[in-house]
Amino acid sequence: MADLLRSGNTMLNMACPVCNNPIFRNKGGNIFCPTCNRNIKIVNDISYKEKPLEKKEINQEEQEKSAHIRKKELFFSIQEVLFEKIEIITKKLRDETQLQTIEKYTRILFNCLEILNKIPFRKED
Repeated sequence: MADLLRSGNTMLNMACPVCNNPIFRNKGGNIFCPTCNRNIKIVNDISYKEKPLEKKEINQEEQEKSAHIRKKELFFSIQEVLFEKIEIITKKLRDETQLQTIEKYTRILFNCLEILNKIPFRKED
């Protein structure tokens, strides 16, 4: 490291994300770790290796299972919202006397029930 400083490189006050040793900037502006012998990129004051870590490959079955679970959760969420809206509209409909408003509420209820019937998952699935 002393040789690097003597040759005009600048030691930065940051550490390599891989080996935790000090990183340097050369006269050309490149930032590197002399211990790992790799270039470093600085993003928002956080140092990252130039080559990202390889992600574990998730097999196809796990991806499909995860997507299926997220899909079910989304449909359950939609069901809950629709049930809440049906409950609100039902309460309003109970006290309503204006035919136009009754028609509007029943149309909304019908649409909510149609959507619920099209959802492929039920809570008990």
